Amino acid sequence: MERLKALIGWKESKVEFIGDLITLLLTDKDVYADEVLFRDAIEEIYNTLRSEVIDKGRSELVGAYEKAVLLRAIVSGDIKSPEEVLIDIRKNLHMVR
Repeated sequence: MERLKALIGWKESKVEFIGDLITLLLTDKDVYADEVLFRDAIEEIYNTLRSEVIDKGRSELVGAYEKAVLLRAIVSGDIKSPEEVLIDIRKNLHMVR
């Protein structure tokens, strides 16, 4: 995380920082190609948006948070196909009963 802060510089607004972080990921192939740094960046995006939406109630960021959830799942390798996700959801529903 410190490497990311050093690359971007810390902003007062966490949302502004996340915006700059996404821009960096999209424009700097060295950052995008560094697997550890990339995963740290995705985790930071997810955690920050989660905090803003859930803890602070910023409903205007729900769409961004939902996409961050998907991005995090894709990067971690959890999502292979929509069908597999639906099957997993159905299996988990059976555990709840």
